[in-house]
Amino acid sequence: MDKFQGNREDFKAIVNDFRLTGSWSDTVQGLLYKSSDGGIINWYESTGSILCQGKEKAKNNLKALFDNYASKKQLKTNTADVTKTEITKKIFIVHGHDTTSREQLELVLHKLGLDPFVLANTSGGGLTIIEALEKEISKDGDSKFGIVLLTPDDYGYSVKDGMANAKLRARQNVVLEMGMLIAAVGRTNTVMLVKDTLEIPSDASGILYLSYKDHVKEVLPRLVDRLNICGFNIDVAKMTKASS
Repeated sequence: MDKFQGNREDFKAIVNDFRLTGSWSDTVQGLLYKSSDGGIINWYESTGSILCQGKEKAKNNLKALFDNYASKKQLKTNTADVTKTEITKKIFIVHGHDTTSREQLELVLHKLGLDPFVLANTSGGGLTIIEALEKEISKDGDSKFGIVLLTPDDYGYSVKDGMANAKLRARQNVVLEMGMLIAAVGRTNTVMLVKDTLEIPSDASGILYLSYKDHVKEVLPRLVDRLNICGFNIDVAKMTKASS
């Protein structure tokens, strides 16, 4: 490490973490640190350059400390980038019996450069549906954002209102998985895509509902807006591709 682009306090904190014995002084150009074993660190604020001087052994020790710091920082950065890429591109999809809507959504997400995860497309690893769902959206799972397809697959009514007041509803398993998804990834990271007119599950306020009639592309702009708010950074070119 031969440069540090930051402020004085941050640079001091780095050197202080080396657990050396010595003293600091301000210079016209930046900072000067003298270690008790004869090492000298000059940091030039305008350029960020770091110059290690002094007795040979002490100077080499300082260089090694900075190189070690730079290596650890790079490793941490690379690991964070890989983790972010692996996690944030995967979108968990909850769906019912409307295969057409599910396939539309999968295609749109692929065109946006994302990785839709549909449990029905996997073997499940020998797990039950609920177990596989828990594994995928758990704290250590890959999916940190979910989309729920609420499609009119069932009819339902309360005993009080009677059969004459039956309304179109999503399947019960979809409502259950929707609740699990919200609990796991949070309301902000969950979007409901509602097809046609159907009864919305109660006690689900504060969640983004996007209604469409024939194709999920109808709500693409608002869906992309939410994805970008959550850090996906989808560019205009991908959105144009997904809308075609």
